[in-house]
Amino acid sequence: MKKILVTTDLSYNSKPAVRFAIQLASQTGYELAFLYVNTSFILDPFSAVTFADLPETDTKILETGLIKFIHTLYRQTGKQPGKVSYTAESKLNVNEAIIDCAVKIKADYICMSTRGGGLVHKLLGSHTNEILHVSPVPVLVVPKYYRMKSLTSVLYPSDIENINTELPLIKKFAASFNASIAIYHYDYFTNQDEINKKFKLITHKFKSEKVSFYFKKLKPEISLLRHLQIDIMKTKPSMITMFAKEDRSWFEQLFQSIKTSEKGFDTKTPMLVFRK
Repeated sequence: MKKILVTTDLSYNSKPAVRFAIQLASQTGYELAFLYVNTSFILDPFSAVTFADLPETDTKILETGLIKFIHTLYRQTGKQPGKVSYTAESKLNVNEAIIDCAVKIKADYICMSTRGGGLVHKLLGSHTNEILHVSPVPVLVVPKYYRMKSLTSVLYPSDIENINTELPLIKKFAASFNASIAIYHYDYFTNQDEINKKFKLITHKFKSEKVSFYFKKLKPEISLLRHLQIDIMKTKPSMITMFAKEDRSWFEQLFQSIKTSEKGFDTKTPMLVFRK
């Protein structure tokens, strides 16, 4: 059974990740491990008290709050809990606590919400971005305006350079809830015979009843991000998958092309990010 570590701070903004995890688990039977990291340390700056002098936080009280928060969301969504667990702890470094917990419980995925504006904008400037760079497992990123619905399709924007290793990972994930996979590749030179031949070979090798390919021509006056945004709006996939590489890559080219007018890019579709 796959296990998802779902993070929450018991706030309104953290609810989308919980709702998404509940929906995914209802379709797959995945185990959900809910984590609440309390950071509400209040100190008088003029007192002699130090962090070393602080009493141990009552984790039972924190855990009770977490359970109440999660059970309320289950009730609101009309879903019944499957295999779930709850962890509450007080830590100053939230990201470190999340990673430590993921390693400890051997989570297969980490699920967390973004806050405010656009999904992509928040991926590049938030706690989520830090987690993406250090997480030992893929991260499910759920935007603020996500609304629960049955998960049926995955959109996979790809540079197709590493499709042999990337596609099997996506197929394994998508198969757990019987989703179709639409692979989108954008290129300036789609009309060239050599490029067309390459596309046909890839399609022949990987296309199936559940996997389809869409090779789209890039227009110089439109950013790569905007091309993708248009296709997401047209196809309305249940999820988007990405592979974030350490070096400056196609993934980074995509997100570095964000302009001020595009910071609201796609505020509804969850994203699964694999780190290379």
